[in-house]
Amino acid sequence: PADYDAWVELVTPYTLEQQLTIIKRLRTQYHIRLSPQNKEHLSALAVILVDHLAVLAEQNPPVSQAVLDDIVKHIGELAPVDTERFGEHCRHLIVAMQRRVQTSVRQQSTDLRASDVALARLFVSVFSASDRYHAIITPMIVAIGQFLSQHTFATMRDVAMGLVLAATVHEAQRLSRRLVPEVLNFVFSVLAASVCDSSDASDWNDTGLFPVSQRQREAAAILRIGVSEKCTQAAPISWSWLVASERATADAKYAVLRAALMLSRRLVDCYFSLPAFIECFEPLQKLLQKIESRLPRFKLQQAPEAVSLLLQDLQSHLSEQLDQARASRAPLKMQYHRPLAIASVAP
Repeated sequence: PADYDAWVELVTPYTLEQQLTIIKRLRTQYHIRLSPQNKEHLSALAVILVDHLAVLAEQNPPVSQAVLDDIVKHIGELAPVDTERFGEHCRHLIVAMQRRVQTSVRQQSTDLRASDVALARLFVSVFSASDRYHAIITPMIVAIGQFLSQHTFATMRDVAMGLVLAATVHEAQRLSRRLVPEVLNFVFSVLAASVCDSSDASDWNDTGLFPVSQRQREAAAILRIGVSEKCTQAAPISWSWLVASERATADAKYAVLRAALMLSRRLVDCYFSLPAFIECFEPLQKLLQKIESRLPRFKLQQAPEAVSLLLQDLQSHLSEQLDQARASRAPLKMQYHRPLAIASVAP
């Protein structure tokens, strides 16, 4: 197929599993070793599969994750065929994503799509995310940072999308370990929203968290876990949260809390070697203590045992890492230079 319309016309009669077979046969028929002209066909196929992945990510009910993973694998193998064409197409998609982020921030709406999240995960797996500056990854992280810091998360879908994007940024910075403060602020705000009063700004800021706007605090009230709310099992956040509206039930709130705790543990392990580790994660230690003190349901077995164990494990791990960081921190001192004689000129 020459473009995506031709691809849709080709695969419409077939199931998703049969579409994977079509992709394999196209790659075999137009293998680059058979003819140099096949390079253009394979590069066009890579671009088509990126658009097809974006369309499948919007399906409700969600497409099987195994099918999406197979398509991502094909895209990763086809991307090096024509890096210039593939990269230019991906850059156009990032520009469109950034425009939707700006629109959602400006109009207080959710214009970001599930396909944007799927493509962000794809780009992190295909491109070199550890580069200091990358033509695709760097603008993508800037757009995600703007969304996490300025958007008002008023629904469970918004929160789930923010958590997946934050995990995507962590995956991108896992090797280079570059600090992205918007991710820390967002994850800590999600944790604070589970126990803090949305109408009291001091209740949010007394742990040293980066302040959020009043609109963001009021919207985060949907995450606060009530005293009478009970949950037996906190299921992981699924892709269906991104394509359909999820109700703010007790199970959903504990699922968000569980995801935020797990992501916090990954962030602690990622940034433990930073010189500013103490300043970045001391607010998290105070916040975890507040969560433990304000959720007596853990003792009454009204919360899932997995969440309780995860909270205790994160507290002990973070305390150990902070103690090591304080012990290894040395006071600032002037640089040592070999003494030099003062230059003088005889009159």
